[in-house]
Amino acid sequence: MNYLTYVERNSENLRFYLWFRKYIQIFDALSENEKSLSPIWESPFLKDKTKPKADLAVAEGKGAVEIDPSGQPFRSEVDRITQMFLAPLSPFELNLSGRDRKEVLTALSTTTHPSAFKSVLPQVETSLRQQSHPNFVRYALSTANHGRVAAMRWGGFILILVAIALAVGLSLGKVPKAVRVGVPTFALFFGVASVLDGQRSVCLVLLSLGLRDRFAWEKDTDCMCDSQVVECDLEKASTISFDLFDGPIPRDEDREAIIQKFEKRNVISHLLFGWSTLGGIDPEVRRVQKLIVMQNIAISLAFTIVLGIVLTVAPSGNMY
Repeated sequence: MNYLTYVERNSENLRFYLWFRKYIQIFDALSENEKSLSPIWESPFLKDKTKPKADLAVAEGKGAVEIDPSGQPFRSEVDRITQMFLAPLSPFELNLSGRDRKEVLTALSTTTHPSAFKSVLPQVETSLRQQSHPNFVRYALSTANHGRVAAMRWGGFILILVAIALAVGLSLGKVPKAVRVGVPTFALFFGVASVLDGQRSVCLVLLSLGLRDRFAWEKDTDCMCDSQVVECDLEKASTISFDLFDGPIPRDEDREAIIQKFEKRNVISHLLFGWSTLGGIDPEVRRVQKLIVMQNIAISLAFTIVLGIVLTVAPSGNMY
């Protein structure tokens, strides 16, 4: 939840999903008499379109049963959720099309049955499964902050350019073949490895030392020990309530201010400060991080071998 709130800025889908799962459980616990007050919602868009609209309206009018919406179970809760997630400009407005928004609002004005949300739930689940979850996995595997990632990428690109320049320059001169091959390949290896690590936000140095950069939301006094090292479990560090059924969601303005200050730090501050021990990281996550580093090393080694073969075969220029 912290990732969606402070990084992706798209927490409304998970908030709504968690609320909806609990709402289904509570609604199913009602008696049959109470459930009958909130009939299952049937979308008018799914009805037989071949039937003339006039006949359909007459049929609906004959079979309609007047039910007072205010007497339906959990009406106040549904109204609160409508204002929180579905109304335009609401605090956690879901990204819905105009048609879907109109349909769900129409359904909720008629019934509080969970089926009234059936036009919303597929979109929420798709966003969580195909966007938020993959992004969170990639973010959770990172060991470096934005400043360190930028330094790794630019440093890697510079090393690659230096390797190319050395390869050309030394090949044109009268230098021993060991120097002509060894120096450029050495620079190319670390350059490519640094760029690849930066692309995956995994720092080899920090990982080998058992360290990682803090996430911005972990910069808080409730996550700090005497040695100023963060060893927080994500659930303990989270200030977001998952229990939306019991009241509104509080905003942690102090934490948001800390995050804004953290993001404004320069690259030097990100490089020299902000790391912490990996004590709270799952062993499986650390294993995947090591696997990523090994893959990057293998790719870098492949580029290095190719350059080494080219420089070994190429004759010396003997120009200076």
